[in-house]
Amino acid sequence: MWPKVLAQLFELLPHIARLVPMADKFLNQKAAAERANEAAFAAMAEGVRGDLGQVAKAHAGLYRQLQDQSAQISAVAEEVKQTREATEAQAAKTQTLEHQVVILGRWLKAAFALLVILVGLMIWLILPGK
Repeated sequence: MWPKVLAQLFELLPHIARLVPMADKFLNQKAAAERANEAAFAAMAEGVRGDLGQVAKAHAGLYRQLQDQSAQISAVAEEVKQTREATEAQAAKTQTLEHQVVILGRWLKAAFALLVILVGLMIWLILPGK
């Protein structure tokens, strides 16, 4: 059996000898193509890394702006709270003053009525009676 296999291999040897350079050329081309693809991917990876770096810088800038705006919003919220408290205090004072003006108006009406009555009594007492 082995002699037959070896005899067939000797018969195929010239054909294999012609195929080896073609296979070598194919494998070299494939390896070159893989190296070219690897170089292209490496270049694309560098480009992507650069783009990611720029995106990270932009993101950091946006994050800083967001923090600044958050601080400003907090300050504005505090000012609005203080303004609301001051407005409520002024509204309470205004209501108290309005109430006091109403009371003063009643006192003035009563005093005016008493004054009219007193003037009338004085006139009645001063004028000679009939």
